[in-house]
Amino acid sequence: MPTALFAQKQAISQLKTGLPLHGGDSLQYADALNRLGLLYLFRQLDSSYYYAREGYALSHRLRYNKGIADAGINLGSCFTLFHNNRLATRFYQDGLQRYRQLGDSAGICKALFCIGILYQQDNRQNMAASYINDAMAIGSRLLHDSAWAPVLTGYYMVFAGDSSRQDSARLALRKSREIAGMYGDRQTIISTDLCFAREQMRAGKPGTAVQDLTVLAADAAEGGFLYLAASAYGQLDEYAAIYHLPDTIQYRRKMMQAAMDGGYRQLLIRPAAALYRYYKQQGPAAALPYADVLERISEDREGITRQEGGSYLEVLLQEEERRTQRLSNALQQQNLVLESLESRNRNLLISFFVVCGLLLTGLIIMNFRLVHFTRRSTNRQEQLNRALNEKNRHLQHHDDFKNKLLSILAHDFRLPLGHIINASQLFAREDIRNEEMREISSSIASMATETLHLFESVLRWVKSQLAGFEYEPKPYLLHELWREVQEPMAGDIQARALQLALNIPGELVVQADREMLQFVNRNLLHNAVKFSPDGGNITIDARPEDDRVIITVTNEGGIAAADIPFVFDYKIAGRYARETGRGAGIALIICKDFVERMGGTISVRSDGRSFTAFEYVI
Repeated sequence: MPTALFAQKQAISQLKTGLPLHGGDSLQYADALNRLGLLYLFRQLDSSYYYAREGYALSHRLRYNKGIADAGINLGSCFTLFHNNRLATRFYQDGLQRYRQLGDSAGICKALFCIGILYQQDNRQNMAASYINDAMAIGSRLLHDSAWAPVLTGYYMVFAGDSSRQDSARLALRKSREIAGMYGDRQTIISTDLCFAREQMRAGKPGTAVQDLTVLAADAAEGGFLYLAASAYGQLDEYAAIYHLPDTIQYRRKMMQAAMDGGYRQLLIRPAAALYRYYKQQGPAAALPYADVLERISEDREGITRQEGGSYLEVLLQEEERRTQRLSNALQQQNLVLESLESRNRNLLISFFVVCGLLLTGLIIMNFRLVHFTRRSTNRQEQLNRALNEKNRHLQHHDDFKNKLLSILAHDFRLPLGHIINASQLFAREDIRNEEMREISSSIASMATETLHLFESVLRWVKSQLAGFEYEPKPYLLHELWREVQEPMAGDIQARALQLALNIPGELVVQADREMLQFVNRNLLHNAVKFSPDGGNITIDARPEDDRVIITVTNEGGIAAADIPFVFDYKIAGRYARETGRGAGIALIICKDFVERMGGTISVRSDGRSFTAFEYVI
């Protein structure tokens, strides 16, 4: 079952199941009744009429104008299918008036559409055109696409026979079909396809029309849209009668069955009358069931008068014969008009095609020359653009490198050099003692060493930034690399009573550039030693994960939470260093650059007091 058919059947089931939950007198209950009346309209007319009537009565008791208007439109639709145009018009007009009082533009559009279709079925073309045009004017601005599709179909139904608007009518029908397909609205899809089948007949393609209608009728019957199924079989019956096709009786039976199952009594008249006339020729007994059907229809129709004393059955048979004759005459007239148009336009078409051929030849020649010229210009422009983009890329790279270098020099070299200058100025004092002089000398030496270390780091980083540098990783035992880094700092570690734990498997191999990796390891261990309290613990862990290696350096120092986002940021380089006064900023920036050049990542986390962990993955 198509998804759209299942969705509508599921909506009906849910509404019927939920009716008792709304209570006997509530706005939700009235809306549910009106919704069921609408969903049943093309499925089962008596059920649609029942729910519309109940919703109308409940809305009146509740003085619920929106519910009265919705129920009135549903009742008008039911009376339209009952062929009681007087009551249909009354309910439609009442609904339109209430929608206008409520300022409900969508409701106004729906009511105008229904009235227009009613007048079109009553052959009052001018009135129908007026209402449909008003519905189009409102709906094109306000309605959602899914509600807009039926209005477009109505526009086609009203103006399909107007030669001045046939193109716009067909365009509206195609647009309606497109919208219905987009939203899976199977009811509108079948309705529009029935109209397309009629277009096929008008174009003189009865075979295609009959084939499409056969599929549509079966599809509508399977989905429970009995009114559409009966209409499709009715069209098949018309075309079979006109073109003397062999399946006329079959189509009439199926139309009659669908109309009976759906309670569409007016649709029963034509097939029942035709079948009665057909079987009457074979014998009264064969025609008896159809006579009973016609008799029941006659009893159900109130206010039907008998013409010239004849029986209702005879009236129906006469109406059917006249209707068939009118359709045949209309088709013959249409064929004559088409033949006349073809004869008149043939010469014009030949002349038109000759002129078009000459113009097309000239345009092809001009277009060839223009394309050739444009292609050469485009190629030259693309070459210039590529060269310009390459130069811009190099300039941007050099500009970024310059900004980084200036930022690093401005922040990380200024602080230690300033300390050295300030300390050296103390030697000019005459009252300085030897012990103070030794401390100042030791401080100057320490700052100079630190500055030299920073300078070497910057040189290494600058070298990596220069053109021609290529990253060529090789395998190294990670444990040996860290042992090598640990040896120069053993004195500082022992002097401060630090506990260093090296948790690295002896067979763990890492693919990297040795100098870059050792630079990163030295700086991370250097910072861990420098920022750890005396007697603190330093842990170096390494573990493999897939094809990567994760190295974590942990110490008992802390970094403020506000500083962590800027630890590796050259634009705010030295923030961590400025607050500690110990020069961590530039080294960490270079560490991050080296790790990323080796295809890895580096991060930091800290509790701000007694725990900091630097972790990189390569």
